[in-house]
Amino acid sequence: MAQAIGTTSAVPQATRSTKWRALLREMWKHRVDYLFISPFFIVFLVFGVYPTVWGLRLSLSRWPGGQKPMEWVGLNNYIGLLTSDPLLGKAFVNTMMLLGWILPTGLAFALIVAVMLNARRLRGRGIFRTIYFLPFVTSGVIVAIVFSQFLDKNYGWVNLLLGKVGIPPVPWLTEAIPAQISVTLLLHWMGSGTNILIFLGALQAIDRELYEAAEIDGANAVQSFFRITVPMLRPVLLFMIITATIGLINLYAQVKLLTNGGPQNNTYTMFMRMMDLIAGNRFGEGAALGFLMGAVILVITFVQLRLLRSWWTVEGNLKG
Repeated sequence: MAQAIGTTSAVPQATRSTKWRALLREMWKHRVDYLFISPFFIVFLVFGVYPTVWGLRLSLSRWPGGQKPMEWVGLNNYIGLLTSDPLLGKAFVNTMMLLGWILPTGLAFALIVAVMLNARRLRGRGIFRTIYFLPFVTSGVIVAIVFSQFLDKNYGWVNLLLGKVGIPPVPWLTEAIPAQISVTLLLHWMGSGTNILIFLGALQAIDRELYEAAEIDGANAVQSFFRITVPMLRPVLLFMIITATIGLINLYAQVKLLTNGGPQNNTYTMFMRMMDLIAGNRFGEGAALGFLMGAVILVITFVQLRLLRSWWTVEGNLKG
């Protein structure tokens, strides 16, 4: 009886050993192929996997930096951030508010401009494309500095122009609502070029025969836009919504230079809070906040995919 059991248990082990040998032989047969793709995996392991694992360990430790050893604290960094951090709640609300109004307004503006540029009667489309793409290739730091000068309450060009028509100076960077509007305008100006080009490429991929058939059936321009253009753009919209969400949650440099999170922390973002923790030698809490931000991105992306899952394929949209 015992011998039979031992024989039975040895069979799976022999099978696993055979599979491993077959796998190794197959890998050796394609060793040149693996050699060519190995640089990617090496870079991915060194600059992707290792920093993530080390950051996770850091988020579970207390470390003031330097040569001092890490002190294991478990989930205390996460608990402290979620329960007692004085600025994280405000930073989270500000980030979600920016996401809530910048995302829809920015994509809507880019789509409208792309539709206008896609018009066959428009002359000089190449010039307009270049003009709208210029903000993307311009340094974000330079753009933020120029915007701060334009929006200065006392010497900015915007208030000087408003003064010409009798409007008093607006405190663009020193009051809550104007500061949030200023950040919104800056981000729209910087991100619109890329969004317009992506939309324009997607629009040019739509078969013109669809519009011609709709025109024969009596559809006007507005009906064609909502019945043909928008459904055909839904996969692109989904991609742009997700990537824009990731970018806005990781927003830092532009807001830091334009408002420094003020006034009264009304433009203070989650990424700014993380950087302030790191600057204060609270590396463990900074790493923990980084993973919390990653969790927020995952949750928001999951919700977006669930809400827009019917938009994923063009075929499903045309049926609807």
